[in-house]
Amino acid sequence: MYVKQVFSIWRLLKGIWIGVLVVTAYATLVFYLFSYQHWHFLSFPISIITILGTALSLLLGFRTNSAYDRWWEARKSWGEIVNDSRTLVRQSISFISAEKDEKDAYISHIAHLQIAWCYALTNSLRREPVLVYADLHLNAQEHEYVASQDNMPNAILNLIQFKISELHDQGKMQTLLYQNIDQTLQRLCDAMGKCERIKNTVFPTQYSFFVVLVIFIFTLVLPMGLVESIGRIAIPITFIISFLFFYVEWIAYILQNPFENGPNDIPMTSLSRTIEINLLQLIKADKIPEKILPKNGVIM
Repeated sequence: MYVKQVFSIWRLLKGIWIGVLVVTAYATLVFYLFSYQHWHFLSFPISIITILGTALSLLLGFRTNSAYDRWWEARKSWGEIVNDSRTLVRQSISFISAEKDEKDAYISHIAHLQIAWCYALTNSLRREPVLVYADLHLNAQEHEYVASQDNMPNAILNLIQFKISELHDQGKMQTLLYQNIDQTLQRLCDAMGKCERIKNTVFPTQYSFFVVLVIFIFTLVLPMGLVESIGRIAIPITFIISFLFFYVEWIAYILQNPFENGPNDIPMTSLSRTIEINLLQLIKADKIPEKILPKNGVIM
């Protein structure tokens, strides 16, 4: 995710430059035919352009809002994961009743499983090897169990549930407290489900195609409505307006997929590292990793 504003002409034009150049070349052709070949039938009433532009603006506004809603829901889900991860370990510290060394071992185990779950969920959403970083917090038996499952993050969550249930069955956690920590695990599962829904639900491709098609139609008609009144100035005006419309559509396209490991992605790796640092500090671990810092204005 971008963490600072970096101005770059190439970054602005990347992904839309072909469409903008095609439209600008077309506007140049319209001006030439109208002014030098006297094709006056190419002139359109400006009122038509105004109506089309208004309709396109409304359409683009809805498109952008829909894409941003997906991105923001993904970010809120990871905010919930951060909070509930801390809550899970804090509850473990308060709720587990055992001798100090034994209690510390139980809490440490739960904390490492939760860290592994965060990294596994991150990699799963990005379609990367799931157990990278997560395997550092799993023992051999747990690694074998998780690797055998289709949904590895869910398998790690099951391991946490098994451990909590085992402590309850052994009388090391009261029933009411067990129910509270079970609700925390349920919220973690709900957040995982939200992220998976966003990842696996494709934004309607027909809608995206229709918006791009309408932009092309509008930008092709635009120079016809301007060439008679402002002449050659219609060319740069067409370039600017087409650039704005295509760029807004491109922003919406980027935002609608928040788990694609790109610069506008939700910074899940950084959030997972933050969770790891917080949980390791809670259990007073000896080695605490460093925070992930932005590179070239981007943090992943």
